[in-house]
Amino acid sequence: MNKKTLSILKKIYFHENGFYNLSLDRIEYKIPTSVTQVDLKLLETIGLKPNNFETFDHDNSLDRLLKLRENKKLTLDFVTAMFIKGVTGELPRGRQTLMSYLYLKHLPKHEFVGKESCEICGLPKFKTEDKTHQLYTYYLGHSWNETPLSFLTELEEALTFEKPEITKSDRDKLTELIEFTTKADNTETPGKLEKRIASDKILEQTDKYKRYGILQTLAECGILPNKLISPKYEKFASRKELWDASKKLTTSHRSDIILPLAGWKGENSVNIKRFNEIFNPTK
Repeated sequence: MNKKTLSILKKIYFHENGFYNLSLDRIEYKIPTSVTQVDLKLLETIGLKPNNFETFDHDNSLDRLLKLRENKKLTLDFVTAMFIKGVTGELPRGRQTLMSYLYLKHLPKHEFVGKESCEICGLPKFKTEDKTHQLYTYYLGHSWNETPLSFLTELEEALTFEKPEITKSDRDKLTELIEFTTKADNTETPGKLEKRIASDKILEQTDKYKRYGILQTLAECGILPNKLISPKYEKFASRKELWDASKKLTTSHRSDIILPLAGWKGENSVNIKRFNEIFNPTK
């Protein structure tokens, strides 16, 4: 995404510009006077029309996700290429795609269990979302493992992209991050690791939360291992399993960091074998 397009979206999707539409039970964003009709037309032509609402239900969302798993383009090779370009900062939008793929990797077909959201998969029973706002956070370079409904919108758009060409320099950037992480002392927490990365400027064009997102993806791969819950690369963990495992965390309940990254410590080191399996499959 070019700077002009991102600038238009930023004018619309800033926090104070949102308002709750009580009758429709959703957050909407006003179009500022600084955003012209030409700007809006540009957003529409690239599929990012603001206030692009869709109402999702659990069963349909699950079916669409499982259907995506059949897409021949959605491969580990494709999503890791997106992630690597995200880590370099050349394609911040690419940081989320691997995370979304990992959620989908072992997602089972199932019936809805719970009240407002499913205790198995975390998908809502019913929810109306602005798909452009969902995608906007990814274009900013964020990546999350908490909002599975957003993974559907993210993957459907990501599959319209061409696979990025990855250079040796690109791979070296990710390797630099991994080697830097291996130098953690046994007591290092994810928060301290993030601060070390920031201090040494290992991940440029990132803030604290974007760095957490990158590390969380590595944790979901099992590259940053923990002893409380299996990473999604290995098996699917239900929301209930995740809640139960979270109770065993010794970190503050106010922490911004959740499992599986929250369960990592320096003493767990880095699973280099898993790193090579996912990012260097020929090794």
